[in-house]
Amino acid sequence: MGPAVYKQGKRSAMPDAVRPMLATLSEGITNNEQYLYEVKWDGYRIIAFVNKKKLRLDSRGGLNYTNRYPLITDALRALNRNMILDGEVVVFDAAGHPRFNLVQLYNGQDTPISYYVFDILYLDGYDLTRLPLTTRKSILQELTAGNDIIRFSDSFDDGEALFHLMKEKRWEGVIAKRKESEYIQDDRSYNWLKFPVKQIDEFVIGGWAESDKARHFRSILFGAYDKGKLIWLGRSGGGFKEKEMPGILKQLKAREISKTPFMNKVLDTKGAVIHWVKPELVAHFEYAEMTESGRIRKPATWKGFREDKDPKDVIIPLIKNINETAAEKMADTVPAKSKPRKKKEPVKTKSPAKKKPIYLNEDSGWEKVDKEQEAAHWQPFEMPNCTIPVHNLERELWEGVPKGKLLIYYSEISGYILPYLKDRPQSLNLKLTHAGGPRTFIKDMEHRQPGCAAVFTDKRRVKKAGKRTQIDYLVCNNLETLIYLVDLGCVDVNIWASRTAHIEEPDYLWLDLDPTIDKDLKNEQLAKAEAKGFAQTIEVAMATKELLDKRRLTGFVKTSGKTGMHVYIPCSHFNFKQARALAYRLADEIHSLVPGISTRQESINNRDDKVYIDAGQNDYADTLAAPYSIRPYHQPLVSTPLEWKEVRKGLDRYSFTMETIRARLRKKGDLWLKLGDAKIIAANNKGLEKI
Repeated sequence: MGPAVYKQGKRSAMPDAVRPMLATLSEGITNNEQYLYEVKWDGYRIIAFVNKKKLRLDSRGGLNYTNRYPLITDALRALNRNMILDGEVVVFDAAGHPRFNLVQLYNGQDTPISYYVFDILYLDGYDLTRLPLTTRKSILQELTAGNDIIRFSDSFDDGEALFHLMKEKRWEGVIAKRKESEYIQDDRSYNWLKFPVKQIDEFVIGGWAESDKARHFRSILFGAYDKGKLIWLGRSGGGFKEKEMPGILKQLKAREISKTPFMNKVLDTKGAVIHWVKPELVAHFEYAEMTESGRIRKPATWKGFREDKDPKDVIIPLIKNINETAAEKMADTVPAKSKPRKKKEPVKTKSPAKKKPIYLNEDSGWEKVDKEQEAAHWQPFEMPNCTIPVHNLERELWEGVPKGKLLIYYSEISGYILPYLKDRPQSLNLKLTHAGGPRTFIKDMEHRQPGCAAVFTDKRRVKKAGKRTQIDYLVCNNLETLIYLVDLGCVDVNIWASRTAHIEEPDYLWLDLDPTIDKDLKNEQLAKAEAKGFAQTIEVAMATKELLDKRRLTGFVKTSGKTGMHVYIPCSHFNFKQARALAYRLADEIHSLVPGISTRQESINNRDDKVYIDAGQNDYADTLAAPYSIRPYHQPLVSTPLEWKEVRKGLDRYSFTMETIRARLRKKGDLWLKLGDAKIIAANNKGLEKI
């Protein structure tokens, strides 16, 4: 392994603790080029902290399991590196199948055991968590090559085939991970997804039912927490080995209490005598499916205690179908304009009575939002992390395109757009009437954001009378926040070039190729002017590619969603002043290649119907439309990533719509997957330093 690879991480002291990154329970696995696929191992999740002074193996819940696995600790020490690894301790049975109960029983012996590692967070003084997953895995693979105990958990491109193999083997399932994802502690999002062959989850035991036969008990009652309250979900009457049952019953009796710990009623007791227990025990259960009301449909199968889990961490499982569940739910609330209304109408309720709103800034854009929503019909849209009220789903943004359809689009496309939004502050461009209507601009959330949304608090750089000295920018890190900002009135989603973790350093330079169009033209004349302008933009984009190749720079191109194109040039460690200066030099060089059709004149009156090569949007807090964002223009066109070979004469910007983008993604996938590739960024840094 070349030292430069892991040294792309951030120089840092080794942390003392890690909250493991988590996977979202999902169903309906389909291949997606954005993801790689791994075996979901049936074992114990273990974080290994290794350095010359000490070694520690922590469970997911932070319990110290170091002494349980001497073979693993010896193998880790033999690697002779300072590191933090994430993986699964696995024990195989005689037939070669991983068995969770064998891991449970393993305690200090030297019989065969494996530590399947799938991630590396730290190595020899460098924090690797911000590197893309593919880079981290390449480091990890080389580090563990040839090791019989510390085994590299392989990745596969064909998730569907892997899932079918897991089903044939009757193994646990498949984990899908976004290739470019960073390691985000305690994060449970679309970055990592789990597709179990069997539905297996941890639940909290709250009671047991007596048996009227010779068995020690009939069944165990279990549940999970929801907002701090224990909710009964189901029962388990099978899977117990006869010799295990006395020990299980002994643990239950030791915790017996007089009142039920469940907040809801336990159903279908069938006359059995029920005993309640303190909710202190967690166990693994296998079940067929969960009903919409949140109950296990049939009795579950006992799989064993989970002593490494805190009962309070056991929450009701959330089933998410990648990019679809929220969209389908949203679609149920939006009647199609061209079809008869379904019997189930949207809830036509005025917004609940509120106290007189408080505005923290003079001339606050929230006054217009409140006025628009006050008279709007609304309904609560329940989502996994919080409930988002949605308003006026039938309001037309374009002719025949209601707001509800836009919400469905963003729900369906969320798996593609959210990675480009994550940790980037938002400046909200609201259209409160229709897509072509006047703009209401909001930066400061003024404490209006939903509870599951993040904000970035920044000091106001230019003081203004009547305005706060701070600005709370919305940060869109989940689907709930995306639905919220679109419901507010955002047709397009505009992002900063920097992330909150390094807010003064952009992740890319931006070039906005913007043809000059006379907005006063009408109908056919406007259409001709836009066609001519886009054709010239293509020529300027081709000149941009020529210059990038000459400078040995890698750029990523997309349609703007209007009449222009955007070029992103990934980089790192430059501040905004440097980034702007570099972008200006590149723009000047591009202009020199096509002076007849391009301009660098900032004043629109001096551009003479040429393509403006705009490098001025590379300052702190400047924004540009995110990939896959719909733009508020004549039609709902999508700002679509392109292959450079597509940038040629005849390219039709009208072919990239909210109706066609899904088929394109199925065929081509996300063409910008390598936007954050560490090798590309390193090479671009070298090229930019020579300008």
